Amino acid sequence: MKSPDGRECSTFLRHRKIALAGKQTSTLYLLNTRRRRVEQVIVDDCVITDGPRCDWLVRLDDAVSKEEVYVELKGSDLRHAVAQLEATIDRLSTVGRRLRKRCYVVFSRNPLTGTDVQKYKVRFHRQFGAVFNLERDRAEVPL
Repeated sequence: MKSPDGRECSTFLRHRKIALAGKQTSTLYLLNTRRRRVEQVIVDDCVITDGPRCDWLVRLDDAVSKEEVYVELKGSDLRHAVAQLEATIDRLSTVGRRLRKRCYVVFSRNPLTGTDVQKYKVRFHRQFGAVFNLERDRAEVPL
């Protein structure tokens, strides 16, 4: 995947542990125990350079599954993170609701909890067919 100015924004990996890190924010580790081939895409300031956008997109496209994983690394602003994820899915998702999607908001400080999170889970499922997750900084999640 390329940026509007032609820079390469994606890398194909088969690492067991894939780190998605931000500039002075948080980090999410994707555990790729089967060493599947994944495409790691830098969204923020590479694929999308204007408007709201999340930090990372990881695509899986093999015999095991086809899936998009959207990641936003945040300090604590859940509402802004949700807007960034929604805008990115609208712009980059290739087959809409038919492709399995997971969305992660990774926090370095405590986010809002309670009914807001449940509303976002329902909204993402209805709107995109996506699973919405909140994770703490340095969390490890399986691919």
